[in-house]
Amino acid sequence: MIRHKLRIQLVTYLYQHLLLEKSIAAIIVDEGLEPTTEDQVYLLNNLYNILENKAEYVQFITEHLNPDWKYERLLAIDRAILLCAISEYAIDEAARAIVINEAVEIAKVYSSEDSYAFINGILDCL
Repeated sequence: MIRHKLRIQLVTYLYQHLLLEKSIAAIIVDEGLEPTTEDQVYLLNNLYNILENKAEYVQFITEHLNPDWKYERLLAIDRAILLCAISEYAIDEAARAIVINEAVEIAKVYSSEDSYAFINGILDCL
């Protein structure tokens, strides 16, 4: 599967976790994710990395928000996109420009009208 589709899947799984408060373990079981293919290894590695480093990633996002905003106030989809992008950048050492561009493109399709610019601004600080 191409990376773009995998990134969308990853955002979808994390969105379920954030919005529905569904455990990552339940998502993994429901989706039948097992480390049997390269695609599934990519998804699992990122999901586990986000769980393990979520506090650090949230702190990074919070530090780059307008002082009047709180992380919890962000749309769940925007939080999912940001966390996925930061995770991919951290563990895959993917090119910064690619990570930012992919996150922006996903936001244009799945989030509110202006979210892509906000996401671009936060990720530009990576």
